Amino acid sequence: MRVHNAMAGVVRQTIFRGRDTMQLKTVTGVVAATALTLTLGGCSKEDMEEAKSSMEDAASSAAEMAEGAVDSAGEMAEGAMDSAGEMADSAMEATGEAVDAIGDAADGAMDSAGEMAEAAMDSAGEMADSAMDSAGEMMDDAEAAAGDMMEDAESEASDAADAMKEKMGDS
Repeated sequence: MRVHNAMAGVVRQTIFRGRDTMQLKTVTGVVAATALTLTLGGCSKEDMEEAKSSMEDAASSAAEMAEGAVDSAGEMAEGAMDSAGEMADSAMEATGEAVDAIGDAADGAMDSAGEMAEAAMDSAGEMADSAMDSAGEMMDDAEAAAGDMMEDAESEASDAADAMKEKMGDS
């Protein structure tokens, strides 16, 4: 009975250390070693039945624990995949929003540039109109001044011609 309890304790410790297939193989090895030890030790049939029952219980517990571990790992993996999917969706949404914001900024910049170009064209047109008006006024002033100078020159020439006639007629 002591051997049975000691082996059952070893089996339990092995099961609780880990829950993957390597631990299950270790449990199976311990169970087989226990069966071999009991067989070679010349134990009674009752001891053998008890040991066999304990080993079956230990193997059943190990299988249940392994199944629970696999289920837990599956649930954890599913949760991780869901979280990763949500993170990817959030990243895609943020990227879309950033692209939209960049597009809006570019549209705003283009609108501003168009308005500035239009204002510059309007200002250039107004300056050209003002320059044309000024040039026209200067031409009118120059023409008027030239006309005045011509009239003055004609008047002086006429006065000079009259003065010459008088001096010639007097002589």
